[in-house]
Amino acid sequence: MTQIFTVTNLNERIRERLENDPRLHDLWAQGEVSNFVHHRSGHMYFTLKDQDSQISCVLFKGNVGQVETELRNGMNVLLFGDVAVYRPQGRVQLVARAIKRDAGLGFRFLQFEALKKKLGEEGLFDQEQKRPLPLYPERIGIVTSLQGAALRDVVRTIGPYPARIIISPARVQGEKAEESIVSALLALQGRTDLIIVCRGGGSAEDLWCFNSEVVARAVFACDSPVISAVGHETDVTITDFAADMRAATPTAAAKIAVPDVADLKIRLEQSRVRIMRALWTSLERKEERLEYIQRSLAPSRMYSITGDLRQRLDHLSDGLDLAQAEMLKARRTRLDAAMGKLAAVGPRATLQRGYALVRSEKGLVVAWDDVLPGEEVELILGRGALRCRILECIDEKEMDG
Repeated sequence: MTQIFTVTNLNERIRERLENDPRLHDLWAQGEVSNFVHHRSGHMYFTLKDQDSQISCVLFKGNVGQVETELRNGMNVLLFGDVAVYRPQGRVQLVARAIKRDAGLGFRFLQFEALKKKLGEEGLFDQEQKRPLPLYPERIGIVTSLQGAALRDVVRTIGPYPARIIISPARVQGEKAEESIVSALLALQGRTDLIIVCRGGGSAEDLWCFNSEVVARAVFACDSPVISAVGHETDVTITDFAADMRAATPTAAAKIAVPDVADLKIRLEQSRVRIMRALWTSLERKEERLEYIQRSLAPSRMYSITGDLRQRLDHLSDGLDLAQAEMLKARRTRLDAAMGKLAAVGPRATLQRGYALVRSEKGLVVAWDDVLPGEEVELILGRGALRCRILECIDEKEMDG
């Protein structure tokens, strides 16, 4: 069974189909304004028509500043915008982003300014996004026509600089030039340190492919810095704004891309001279140091040093002996004092005063019940000792009685 759509689904499918067609975006339409209404919301609604057809148009408030003249019915205009579908009514319409009354060169200028404004608002031209060019690029990619003079100018200017040049040929004017430039840029991804996009001078029509949105986005997306050199010094394209640096001509781009070989030779020679001077200066200092060491190690000098060291050793030895003697004397004095103190408070001094120590086989006797009658004990006196036998043990109470 054939699929049945609701009206909403059908309008949605139509809108998706139209809005996904790249040919219906960023287009220009020419016709006469009719049914013009400037709504209180700030939006402008009108019909664009020619002798045979008409289409509804809307210019939203945010883009009113892109209208270079006051719109009125019966005016012939150029409209820049996108085809869209207003789903609630299933109406195909043109959503305008810029409107200009002029044609020819004015048409191109309006398209240029509209795209410049759009990409600028997205940040593609911000200075913070610009990458510095490498000082000494080893691989340089060139996107241009093989038949153009621009390629010869760039290669000749790079000249003797020792870089690998990778040429990625592209159409730089006419039909399918935009796709060719984008493909040439993609072919250089991961292969270069720097890319030059260039072509010689020409008319505005000849250079127009470099005002393409897809080319500008491809330049911005490159993985290495890009120099744009399109046309003559007075020619300015969208690609110039998207690139990391703009050069007035292809020859100027080549001069920017690589350092001047003659200057490099001069700087290398200057560096060589500075290095040689530094080496000679260092060598002279080391020779002076070596001579000083040799003089320091001469036999007479060594004998003098040895004599000084021997005298110092004798001096240190005498000092050590003296210090050792003084230390021994001090310790003997301290020992004598300690022995005197010990003798004064020790048991020997007490025994000299008539006291005695009693000791049995079990040890020191300090109480009457530490021994038994008939047991032998030893009395230690101030001078000598006595061996005695216990006749009777008397406790403290009996002694007090």
